[in-house]
Amino acid sequence: MPLKLLHTGDIHLGMQFNSYPASVKEQLKEARIEVLERIVELANTESCDLIVVAGDLFNNTRVNTKLILKTVNIFDRFKGDAILFLPGNHDYDIGQDNVWRTFERKATKRLILLNKFEPYNLSDYGLDLTVYPAPCDSRHSSSNNLDWIKNYDREDDNKFTIGVAHGALAGISPDLTDEYFKMSVDELLSIDMDLWLLGHSHIQYPENDTPASKKVFNSGTPEPDGLDCKHEGFAWKITLEDDKHTSAEKLKTGKFRFFDLKKNINNKSDLEAIKDELLAGKPENKIVRLNLTGGIDEATYNQRQSFYDDLKFKLSYLDIEDDDLYIKLNHDQIEDKFTAGSFPYQFLTRLEDDEKSLHLAYELIKEVQNEA
Repeated sequence: MPLKLLHTGDIHLGMQFNSYPASVKEQLKEARIEVLERIVELANTESCDLIVVAGDLFNNTRVNTKLILKTVNIFDRFKGDAILFLPGNHDYDIGQDNVWRTFERKATKRLILLNKFEPYNLSDYGLDLTVYPAPCDSRHSSSNNLDWIKNYDREDDNKFTIGVAHGALAGISPDLTDEYFKMSVDELLSIDMDLWLLGHSHIQYPENDTPASKKVFNSGTPEPDGLDCKHEGFAWKITLEDDKHTSAEKLKTGKFRFFDLKKNINNKSDLEAIKDELLAGKPENKIVRLNLTGGIDEATYNQRQSFYDDLKFKLSYLDIEDDDLYIKLNHDQIEDKFTAGSFPYQFLTRLEDDEKSLHLAYELIKEVQNEA
């Protein structure tokens, strides 16, 4: 019989989102609970045998008991055979009294914590499967935890073998200082496993949404959690056939989307185009940082706050940066506003070749005139 599983990770339950207003913060925290429900629902709909959480289910090693109990109750709705949980670098486990001890006390038998450097034989759960985990035992490490698997004398494997690891994937994950359990695809493939399921980087791997005959998968995150997360949140549905051939499908799971946009604008139409883009789909689920640059006419510049207010009302959250947005003046406009030969006229005409300086000078002159 083929093995069908749902692969996820990096859910970061307990993340606080303190840089956002209280109402947005609570929505983002609740979304991480809601995505658990979607994951279990998808796994049940797809008749999966197994769910694998490849690290960082929790955002740290100290999460309140109420949240842990809620998590256990949601996963317990899974109709398949077992759910595997690997400690990641955020919720690492070295046997101390932490989030995982509470989890173990609350969890039912089917919820299996992969916190030991040893194979897990899942035949007692109705699965012809042996799992080889590489859990994290610290927040940072310059080396990964794959060595024990490489050196293990494997004699009693079941039909299927799966490796589960948490760490940066070389060439894919940003780990410039080599402190996040870095591993490479080639290194993983050199270890004889039918499948490798990874967590850590909130990046899709492989890039194809329906990859075939692949052995290494990175789970990304099912619910985006920051401006550096470019995708909409996903999990992998993977089928491991009797002949060890794999097929997979990317399943959408996320609610919120994060957008970090830099737009150069030249007129009111450009602003309207940005509005149309941001309000498409479900604007109430969009977290946006918008950096505006460029030169626009004075009327549009003066009306920009109304544009911002409209977006803020319809988006979940909007952060505007427009320090590099300026009023674009030409010579005819200067002549129209100021008497030829006057100080403002002479001052501004000397700056016509520098649009940004011209804008600043014009704003300064208006300010002085208003105070006079």
